[in-house]
Amino acid sequence: MSTRLKKLSSSLKKNNLDGIIVSHLPDIHYLSGFSGSAGTLFVTRKNAYLLTDGRYETQAAAQVNDGVEVLIDRAHYTRLKDEKLVRKGMTLGFQSQYVSVAQYEGMKRIFKKKVKLEAGGRLISELTAVKTEEEVGYIKRAANMAARVFRDVLEIVKPGMRENELAAEISWLGRSHGSEGDAFGIIVASGQRSALPHGRASTKKLKSGELITLDFGCIYKGFNSDMTRTFALGEPGDEARKIYDIVYKAERVGVEQARAGMSAKELDAVCRDIIEDAGYGEAFSHSTGHGLGIEVHEFPGISHRSPDEVKLREGMVVTIEPGIYLPGKFGVRIEDDVLIENGGCRELTSASRKLMVV
Repeated sequence: MSTRLKKLSSSLKKNNLDGIIVSHLPDIHYLSGFSGSAGTLFVTRKNAYLLTDGRYETQAAAQVNDGVEVLIDRAHYTRLKDEKLVRKGMTLGFQSQYVSVAQYEGMKRIFKKKVKLEAGGRLISELTAVKTEEEVGYIKRAANMAARVFRDVLEIVKPGMRENELAAEISWLGRSHGSEGDAFGIIVASGQRSALPHGRASTKKLKSGELITLDFGCIYKGFNSDMTRTFALGEPGDEARKIYDIVYKAERVGVEQARAGMSAKELDAVCRDIIEDAGYGEAFSHSTGHGLGIEVHEFPGISHRSPDEVKLREGMVVTIEPGIYLPGKFGVRIEDDVLIENGGCRELTSASRKLMVV
């Protein structure tokens, strides 16, 4: 078994589970190495089994880590029962946040009352939240790619380009620098549209004097980066500079104070208090950040809604991304990826955070 699977198997024992059914594809990839679009991973305290269909037989054989047995069958739960891998009296975890009602009812019907099913999704999210040095290196590599893309963008952006044209350039530039693809749908939001926190690129043309917000990420060896920068296409005006300075201060102080042991809610408050004290609390409409890794949004959420017991731990990679959004005018967001360490954090995003005017 790989180190990742051994850690999961160990946590099963601690949580009085005999096994866990993993259905979320990114988690299957993380734990087994399999990157296909259909599969189920079943992990017990001693063994691991990947179930997929015939389309992926060759791929699975090439990709899965040592210690994972591949079973080819479309009826995953039935195969687990027929092979007696799931047996009477077992208590199994399942990923309740990713399993549909129909899938859950299917498990109950096939396993009948012989098996007790318990929600166990947090076992994996807490496992993936703390990165190894190797995994941090992958994220850092992806972050460096994104930084190079941003520098290139500043050289080519001009009035008259459409937002979706710039998004296409970002995607191509990412791949030219070694990215495996876009970490998520690229956000390009200019002028009044920059007040949309998730303003996906549209056909709107860029205009001189506008603020432009870019939110994108690169992928290296399956691990993501996530970076947001707001810049000006020509002189943006005094109000825009004022708002940028507030967001910049909130983001910088958040990075300065982030450390292992503080709660996610405390880190959110560090950034949010600065924006609220400046009089723009209602204009900061989202969380301060989130975990980052093989998925763009992972545990923990850096939010004022996070439970008090959710603490930052050494080895977590999180984003810090405060913003202010003024409908009908513009918005500003700055986002960096950081590695949580004891006594502080290490910045993984290298692109400049100063307001760029191009």
